[in-house]
Amino acid sequence: MSSKVNFSFDNVLGVYYAGQIVSGTAELITERPKTIRSIYITVNGFVETRWQESVEKTGADGKPVKSLETYTTTEIFYSSDKYVYGQSGGSQLELPQGKYVFPFQATIPPQTPTSFNGTHGQIKHEVTLTIDRAVRYNNIFKQCFTVILPNDLNVKREHLQPLKRIEEKTFWWGSIFGNNKPMVMDVSTSYSAYVPGQKIHFHIVLDNQADVQCQDVKVRLFKNVIYRGKAGDKDQLKTTETRIADKHCGEVDKNNKAQFDEFLLVPPTTPTTMSERDPIRVNYTLRFIAKTFRLHGGGDMVVDFPLVIGTVPLQGSADDKGPGQKAQAPSTNGPYQTMTAPNFQEDVCTEHFESNTYKPRYPVYILNGQPAGGNSGKSSLPSLYPKAEDTPPAPPVHYTPNPVLPVGKPSAIVQKTPPYPVQAPAAVPAVGNNFEVLGFSIPPGYQPTPSAPTDAAGNIGWK
Repeated sequence: MSSKVNFSFDNVLGVYYAGQIVSGTAELITERPKTIRSIYITVNGFVETRWQESVEKTGADGKPVKSLETYTTTEIFYSSDKYVYGQSGGSQLELPQGKYVFPFQATIPPQTPTSFNGTHGQIKHEVTLTIDRAVRYNNIFKQCFTVILPNDLNVKREHLQPLKRIEEKTFWWGSIFGNNKPMVMDVSTSYSAYVPGQKIHFHIVLDNQADVQCQDVKVRLFKNVIYRGKAGDKDQLKTTETRIADKHCGEVDKNNKAQFDEFLLVPPTTPTTMSERDPIRVNYTLRFIAKTFRLHGGGDMVVDFPLVIGTVPLQGSADDKGPGQKAQAPSTNGPYQTMTAPNFQEDVCTEHFESNTYKPRYPVYILNGQPAGGNSGKSSLPSLYPKAEDTPPAPPVHYTPNPVLPVGKPSAIVQKTPPYPVQAPAAVPAVGNNFEVLGFSIPPGYQPTPSAPTDAAGNIGWK
């Protein structure tokens, strides 16, 4: 390849919070001279969803015909362009062989949604460097970065409330043998909201009075994603459910009682979506399951709770010992005054939207059952990703001086295609006498080669 670009962010991991300034440099390396019009850098964020569903419509002959209908939506959150060399629609320039460094900077709007990559859609934030070629297709280089919309769990007091429920279930298998007693499950947690890296301590009492064996008591955390798309004037929702954490507690024989005090570790995952209007919404379900034989009838006993995943943990939750256990009260002067800074780890989910394989990074707190304060010292678990202070300084690199734009008359502005997706791209109007044939720009004043002369009979002089 004759050109390549290395993007570097001022934040080593390329992770920013909504409202911050994303900045860095784009290092362009060219192996041979290029004839170009300009070089510009775009910083943008957008959401895109797309999937297909089988629908049945009435054909021309009045018979039902099955076809695929595509649902899609696109929304641009922000976009900023900066020309680092040349100008829009400028004259042809010669870019010598060498290595060039171009800075970029943009402000992320305060309410920008968190980065996400899923099966049927994505919330993508990226930096794009475009080399506008004069007589060839443009060279486009892209690099994604992560944006996180803060979700402080301490803002809503209801997050401190525990999850608690008692459910019972009867099985027809027991009624055959004269035992109509139910299976009773009493479940509870310490809170109703957690952060990645935190342990969800739970308490389960399964009183199996039924004449049915419980094969296993399981606790699972599910990630639910709701995609919104549109086909014509028809709006459609698509929901997916992915298991991201699992805990097996054990079996409970019939006519027996068992108690389980365990925990489920929250992995790196997308925070819960706070807005109801976003095209992609993420929420979570904490599910308790008492698995039974299908032959016994009635199916498994299931208890579901909605769970909130945030970016800042509840004050005092780091010292959680489980439901009913007294935790140390938060103190303004104690170790809870300052939370430990999280590290940022890649999303645990493996699904991705079409060809986008980028995994966003989310804040993960290493609490280890200790108060989340500065007095707890450094975590004994090493971070999987480097922090800025742990990264050794890079050796100096010699760069070719950036070319100076020659002074000339300003040219007419030519509309360029944005690097992000658009639903209905508008046709680019012709400017002056310029026009394109198969992607090649024909300069104004171009005269075609004259045709071969003809004889008196009107025949071309070819043999």
